[in-house]
Amino acid sequence: MEESQKIHILVKELIPVFDELEQETKDVVLSHTQTCSECQHLLNEVTEENYPVVEQSEEVGIKPLKKLVQFNRGLKWLFVSIRALILFYITFSAFQFYDMDLSADAAIEYIGGSTFMFYFPAAIFLLVFTMTFFTKRWMVFSILFDLGIVLFLDTIISIFI
Repeated sequence: MEESQKIHILVKELIPVFDELEQETKDVVLSHTQTCSECQHLLNEVTEENYPVVEQSEEVGIKPLKKLVQFNRGLKWLFVSIRALILFYITFSAFQFYDMDLSADAAIEYIGGSTFMFYFPAAIFLLVFTMTFFTKRWMVFSILFDLGIVLFLDTIISIFI
């Protein structure tokens, strides 16, 4: 198999995840699409629809890179779900144990303490996995979101009460 054929196959695999690629890899894909009309058509579909319809050849079943993309999407949903469940538990338990008419300040203090006690360790644990499996963009987003929750969740809830 020639080098150009290998690059063509790799570029076809990378086009569905084009937005998540590093800049150097994007440059390689873009340089190939300038010479290959088939890959250029696929790239245009990705930029227009975000989910291109790629025909699979009969030779190969599920390609390994597609499995990796599915795995990463599943991990992203899992990490978001874990964060959401912890936040739901903190707010639900605060509203369940405290009467908001009589002790709203105690409930807000409970939310602040519970956030630091439950959410902060889980966030650190999830950030380690985020650093391992995802791009820098997801890492920065996760850090900013977690810092916002740890520092400002009690303030945000006190605004709405």
